[in-house]
Amino acid sequence: MSESTVLDEVVVIQSRESFADRARSMIESLIDRSLESPIGFISALAAMIVAGSIGFLIAVVIMPWWMYRRRKYLGAFGGVILLACVLVAFFAPWIQTTDTSGLRNVVPYAIAPYDRFIAPTWDHVLGTDNLGRDYTTRIVYGAEVTVLVGIGTVLVTAFLATAIGLVSGYFAGAGIGWQMRGPPLLLGLPGPLWWFAALPFALAFLAAQLALRLVNIATLGLLQEQIDRLSDSLLGQIPSRRSPLPDIDLAIQRVVDVWNAFPAIFLILGIIAVLGSGGDGFFGLGRGPNIGPQAGFGDEWLWEVFPRTTVVIVTLAVVLAAGNSRIVRGAVLSTRAAQYVEAARALGASNARIMVAHIIPNVMATIIILSSINLGVAVLAEAAISFLGFGIPPPFPTWGRDAGGLALTYGAQYWWMAVVPGAAIAIAVFGFNMMGDALRDILDPRLRGT
Repeated sequence: MSESTVLDEVVVIQSRESFADRARSMIESLIDRSLESPIGFISALAAMIVAGSIGFLIAVVIMPWWMYRRRKYLGAFGGVILLACVLVAFFAPWIQTTDTSGLRNVVPYAIAPYDRFIAPTWDHVLGTDNLGRDYTTRIVYGAEVTVLVGIGTVLVTAFLATAIGLVSGYFAGAGIGWQMRGPPLLLGLPGPLWWFAALPFALAFLAAQLALRLVNIATLGLLQEQIDRLSDSLLGQIPSRRSPLPDIDLAIQRVVDVWNAFPAIFLILGIIAVLGSGGDGFFGLGRGPNIGPQAGFGDEWLWEVFPRTTVVIVTLAVVLAAGNSRIVRGAVLSTRAAQYVEAARALGASNARIMVAHIIPNVMATIIILSSINLGVAVLAEAAISFLGFGIPPPFPTWGRDAGGLALTYGAQYWWMAVVPGAAIAIAVFGFNMMGDALRDILDPRLRGT
């Protein structure tokens, strides 16, 4: 190898390192600004949402090629399936095959213009159902629910599991005290009696402080001085007594134990029974004022269908987050013991900065692997509750509902009524699981090269 070639390789390596250093410094600067003021926090949150959305779209497009280059051929096949589902869901109104040229103000998935029980032919590739609805159209529109529920559940589950696992793992074994405020008579009670007597007052004062902080964030920090004076005048005259709190990790994990004790199917049905089918209310949750997108008759595009899936997304995320938080907690515990975390703590870094700048980036591989595996689980769970009749309400089609209902009655005689939606669910879940396994093999250092 010539000297010029060696020098060129050194220059390339140095340029890569300088780019990584610049990117790392930019990220750390963003973290510092997000932790020092409400405006910075809102700006950083908006930047993360935009960057995450763009990053997800790029990842979906390049995932098959990247998996193929890493010789994960089944993972590349799963990436192709995910990309196909996203494209079909995004362009569903253009892809559907039901002819609505002679009809006005109708949606293709809600009408039955064809003969009943038509077997798969060139005109109806997947056949028709007992009402004369084309299965190709219903599978295409059902892909919207699959993509929205799968990706939405993965994102909400990752957020909940990361928040719970991060706090639980980082503060494991840390003794934290709480300055409890209340009437002097209650604070002077003997033994542990004063703690229980003063707890309602302490919680009320804590709620007041949180309310003032929310007002500060809502006003973008413009009323910081007035809020500080009000907080000092409100709490400065009230006596306090310091009380040790129980281990945060111990308390959170006992809650997670109770959380995991509920059978998943009963927890899902219970939450859906409380929230209803959704579609209206606060972002389609079926409760609260009509804020955000609302479901309406004739919704066809992906962003129009979103409020129909909000209840299912929240329900599945609540069910999956408990188990995932345990895995994230284990990763946080191992990362917390690293020397760079101890060095950051010795240099005076706050707990928030250590968690955001040092812990989360080093457990991100675990979070990504869990998210990819949860994608198939969420799709299968949505199909199961739709099969039982508790999912997205009709007339919007879902693969799970098409596999159940009258398909159970006619499926033995007209085989495509059971095979078509069942095959769609099976192919999607198989592809997502293969992609998740390949990501685990690539991102887990212990499995590289196997």
